[in-house]
Amino acid sequence: MYIAGVTEREFWNEAYLREPHTTMVPNHLLPHEVAALPVGTALDIGCGNGTNALGLAAIGWKVTGVDWAEEAVFLAERAAFQARVNARFEIADAATWSGGTPFDLVVCTFALPAGGAGASVIRNTRRLLAPGGTVLIAEWDRSMSQPWNFRPCELYDPATIVSMLPDMEVHTAEVRHIPEMFVAGDPRAAHGSWANVTVVKASRPA
Repeated sequence: MYIAGVTEREFWNEAYLREPHTTMVPNHLLPHEVAALPVGTALDIGCGNGTNALGLAAIGWKVTGVDWAEEAVFLAERAAFQARVNARFEIADAATWSGGTPFDLVVCTFALPAGGAGASVIRNTRRLLAPGGTVLIAEWDRSMSQPWNFRPCELYDPATIVSMLPDMEVHTAEVRHIPEMFVAGDPRAAHGSWANVTVVKASRPA
């Protein structure tokens, strides 16, 4: 999945430096999933260049974005300043970052590392969620491993993510087929514009 001899952080910094407009994944899920939630504080884990964080801020959420790629956070801060929205960003490892006051909403979209590192991020996500708060996780489904030539262990399925959310009320745990995931010209559309996405939405008991 990554270039041999290059750390994951180096890979993503280079990606955001080289292709800032095609590194982020177009999010067809977030607006619909948060529409019915009361506006409050939100955390965007693996925020990248801030696209989702700024989208939440634009509809009234007080947003914090966390990403370990310095170049991504630079782009996010610049975009937030230009848009004049209530969003702040930090360079940090999402598996260990401590945000102080718990959040009403935590989103992690296409940002989970594989294997045990992903489990660590989700454990921290649960800790950062306020009682009654909602977590939304979206990841490439394991069914994409063959068409994209990934190892199955690099991707997720609903059951795996749900197993990492013990004692939480699960509202959604499904695979969604998105026919037009990538726009024309996006290099990720080389194998087709469609994708299967694992979506899990859950809440912490109040």
